[in-house]
Amino acid sequence: MKTTIIITSLFFIVTSCGNQKRKIDSNEFDKVDSLSNWQISSANNLVNNKGLLNVESILYDKVNQVFYATNGLHYALGANGFISKISKNGDLLELKWITGLNRPTGMAIHNSILYVADVNSLVLINTKNGKIIEQFLEPIANSGLNDVAVHKNGEIYVSASFIHSILKLNNGRLEIWLKEEEKLKWANGLIAEDNQIVVAGLDLSSINIDSKQVTRIELNSAVKDFDGITPDGLGGYFLTTVENSSLFYFDGQNSIYKLMEGTAYFGDITFNSNLKKLYAPRGEKTTAEFFITEFKMEQRSLTKNKIHYNDLD
Repeated sequence: MKTTIIITSLFFIVTSCGNQKRKIDSNEFDKVDSLSNWQISSANNLVNNKGLLNVESILYDKVNQVFYATNGLHYALGANGFISKISKNGDLLELKWITGLNRPTGMAIHNSILYVADVNSLVLINTKNGKIIEQFLEPIANSGLNDVAVHKNGEIYVSASFIHSILKLNNGRLEIWLKEEEKLKWANGLIAEDNQIVVAGLDLSSINIDSKQVTRIELNSAVKDFDGITPDGLGGYFLTTVENSSLFYFDGQNSIYKLMEGTAYFGDITFNSNLKKLYAPRGEKTTAEFFITEFKMEQRSLTKNKIHYNDLD
């Protein structure tokens, strides 16, 4: 049955898993901000119950037109970590495309090389043949490698959460590029832009690449403990948080808005600005259900206009 409903600020989203459709619990939108530049218009759960394990990060490879997703048991040394390959349409192509890793987390891609943070090392993978090219060990034991960012000039940066630092790959070695125990505390998600690196950690900060000056970004709401970050292509960013895991939008100035919260965690995200689709690794650890949620995003005016949506159930 198809009905049309009008609401002022909150809405429901229909998700699907295979041929099954289920409605996201309305509680996930109980505290959603209504003035964000972006809103979620629909959502679709991909590769649900297909073997993903604590899926953490997702990245799109434009050349090969596939997604890569990192998986693993625990954040520790071992050999149970793996990377899955997913089609651009959301079909699982290869559950264990790359195996034998520790517990891979964040990724970046440059010139057909996939750079993967893997607990104590940066792993380089040839995306053309799926072979591991090289691995670079952390400069300090137990530094907690977490995310990777590639600058347009090819420079590789890696967040080291446990030592509140940003590392850089230099002449075949990972080196501490910048350490700042306050402003880079629990440094996690990274974005490398023209003249700055945006760091999502306990706080949101920016680093001037030339001067290495760190600036804490002041937000209009006391949001803390960030995980994933991805730009919207318009000067803003989508973000996820670790504790009370939620999805947010930051306008690039000082305003941050909650888009969604729920029982399923959010991992490292990626946004396709052309298709206006946001992809988020998610999971319910109590039920061992892990999946990728594809969010269709819509830009909206900063007014509390009524929203129309279709209830497809």
